[in-house]
Amino acid sequence: MNKNGSPRARWNTPRVALVVLVLALALSWSAYRLSNKFGGSISTQGNEIGGSYRLVALGEGNVTEGDFIGQWALVWFFDTHCPKAQCGPVLKTMSDAKKMLASEGIRVAPLAITLDPLHDEAEDLKKYALPLGDHVVPLTGSPSMIDRVAKEFHAPNEMVKGEDGTSYHLPAPRIVIMNPQGRYAGTIDSTLGTEALVARIHQLAHRG
Repeated sequence: MNKNGSPRARWNTPRVALVVLVLALALSWSAYRLSNKFGGSISTQGNEIGGSYRLVALGEGNVTEGDFIGQWALVWFFDTHCPKAQCGPVLKTMSDAKKMLASEGIRVAPLAITLDPLHDEAEDLKKYALPLGDHVVPLTGSPSMIDRVAKEFHAPNEMVKGEDGTSYHLPAPRIVIMNPQGRYAGTIDSTLGTEALVARIHQLAHRG
C-alpha cells in the first residue's frame, strides 16, 4: 500500500463522489419541480401569527400573501371531508362578510386553505367550497407547505371521525384576520356567524 492508499480506495473515492453528485442533482430537480408547482418556503417576518407563503389558487396559479395586500384577509383551515353541516356555515360566513363589507368599501379576501392537499384536488375543493361560499378563495399546496402554513397560522393538526365514520382534519376553531398591510390583526371564533365577523373587522379597523 502506498501513501495514497490501496488502488481500490483510490478508485472508490471519485466513484462515491459521482454518486453523491448524481443524487444531489436528482434531489435538487425534485425540489425545483415541487417549488415550481407549489411554491417555496415561508417565513414569519416577525409575525406572532401568519407569515409569508406561496399557495395555489384554483385556476389562478400561485398566490402569495402579497396578493392580498390592501384587503382584510380571512384565513381559515379545513378539508373537504369535513361534514358540510359543520364547515359549510363557516364558508358562508366568510363569503357573506365579504359581500356585506364590500358595500361599505371595505375589501375582504376570504381564504379557505385545505389541510389535506393529497386528497383535496382542485375539483374537490371547487365542488365543496364554492356552492357554500361563492366568494371564498380555496387554496392548496404541497403537503410540506400546507403543514408549515398551518403552523404559522396556529391551525390544528388533528384527525377526527364524523358520525358516518369518515375521518377528516379538525377544522380551525378560529378565523385568523390579517390587516390590509398583511399583518396579524386578530381572530374570531369560526362559529359566530356573519354579523359577528363583520363587527370584529369594524372593531379591528377602528383600532388601527
